[in-house]
Amino acid sequence: MRQGRSSSPQRTRSKPRRKSDGLRVRIKKWWKRKCSSFKRKTIRKIKKNKFKVAFSVVGLLAILIVIILHSMRSTPFEYGNFTHDARFKGYVISTGIDVSYAQGDNIDWHKVKKSGVDFVYIRAGFRDASKGNLHKDAKFEQNIKGASDAGLMVGVYLYSQATTTKEAAAEADYLADLADKYRIDLPIVMDYELYNGGRLANAISSGSLGTAVINRNALAFAKRGWTRGYETMIYGNYDFLMHYASGFELSKSTNIWLAQYNTIATYKGNYMMWQSTDKATVPGINKNVDLNFMYLNPKETYHSLRFNANGKRSIEKCNVQLKSHSSRYLGFAVKPGIVVYDHGKELSEGKDYKVAYIKNTSPGTGYAIVTGIGKYRDSVMTSFKVKKLL
Repeated sequence: MRQGRSSSPQRTRSKPRRKSDGLRVRIKKWWKRKCSSFKRKTIRKIKKNKFKVAFSVVGLLAILIVIILHSMRSTPFEYGNFTHDARFKGYVISTGIDVSYAQGDNIDWHKVKKSGVDFVYIRAGFRDASKGNLHKDAKFEQNIKGASDAGLMVGVYLYSQATTTKEAAAEADYLADLADKYRIDLPIVMDYELYNGGRLANAISSGSLGTAVINRNALAFAKRGWTRGYETMIYGNYDFLMHYASGFELSKSTNIWLAQYNTIATYKGNYMMWQSTDKATVPGINKNVDLNFMYLNPKETYHSLRFNANGKRSIEKCNVQLKSHSSRYLGFAVKPGIVVYDHGKELSEGKDYKVAYIKNTSPGTGYAIVTGIGKYRDSVMTSFKVKKLL
């Protein structure tokens, strides 16, 4: 029998320990020590400055809560698909409403502004259709204060039934007396329209009041408004401007606010504003409102139509500067601030000019409208960027 190999078990060689394994262990231990050290130091700092940390955390939480609440309130309003006349291509189209006692008590004006409404016309009063007496709108003070506090551009109008130049001039005085007490951004308005069976409608149907007299009354309102230092505007619907007054002639001397309830305005005369419907719904107001569009040309100054403004210096010739050209939207209306210089001299806001902001409650392009007052006239627009928060 052949001698076999030894039956003793074979030895297995262990794998040599690599240097990388040791390095990995050392790095792991070093990182653990660093983390523990950082944790201890952080805890000591927090204990030492616990009040500062608490205030910082509370402040950050408050900011986040405010931003969340404002974003929840942001409900842009849209109503229908309106087509604007080709003549307004390139214009900034500002969106507004008009209100009276009919919209009630509980208007949340901040929510109205937040929704994207830029301006509001508030009924200051009316001439009754029977005896022709002037009356103040029951909600005028409440509405104008709320709208102004919310940062909306504000204008005032009076429902007119004037049949003489004296009555028309008195209506301008009535508005100017009220406007003197408040900040008014827009032209004062004679709301010239027919009331079925009213004194104005009766005078027209009897033949005692024709187109020439109607226009004379409207211009009497405009001239008295100019004398009191205000720009003016005449409101009328399509039928009134075309068949009773002469809107084409009136637009040479005063601004026109056209009312035509349609998806497109077919009126060929000049107009500054278009009232497109009386059935718009807006966040912050429980009842329907009239929807209006105001057409602003950013490339051309709005020139005063007042005959007594000729001796005043145009704000267009001044140096209008934004304090900031862009801001981030944090849920509040963005107001970058304005500085105006005339030949190097800084003018005073409230004395020489006033500033209104539109399209400044959402990311995009906002506008500041600077209007001359006192020794200055006309208006200029300047744009700024409203950036997203993130």
